[in-house]
Amino acid sequence: MCNRVWIPREVIDRMSYRTFVDKDGAYWQVWDSQPSKFERRVSTDDRRQRKSFPWRATERRSGVDRRTTSQRRITLSEGYGRGWLTFESLDEKRRLVPVPSGWEQLSNTELRALCEQAKRIAKTDGGTSAA
Repeated sequence: MCNRVWIPREVIDRMSYRTFVDKDGAYWQVWDSQPSKFERRVSTDDRRQRKSFPWRATERRSGVDRRTTSQRRITLSEGYGRGWLTFESLDEKRRLVPVPSGWEQLSNTELRALCEQAKRIAKTDGGTSAA
């Protein structure tokens, strides 16, 4: 069995990436995630303003989603829209928001401290996912 979590090379090439060993000897990988397509509409309120010249013809659009093209978008929890750090070991996964400025240059001791602050999340697919 492999002692490390596998992340595809093309993913690693696009992001900042670090590794460290914690005080218990566990190997951790750390990377930043910057979402590119996420759902910006977090409010259920209708933000549209009534126009001074309302449309008088028959409405051709139907349904709740009025976008003309359909795109898969992810709804992120509050605070995650500007990115997060993912910490992953063989046994657990954690996320930290917001991404600390200059985290790539921090010492391993400082990375360990950030890892302790990060929120634990459920690990999926046997530790092969990149989030």
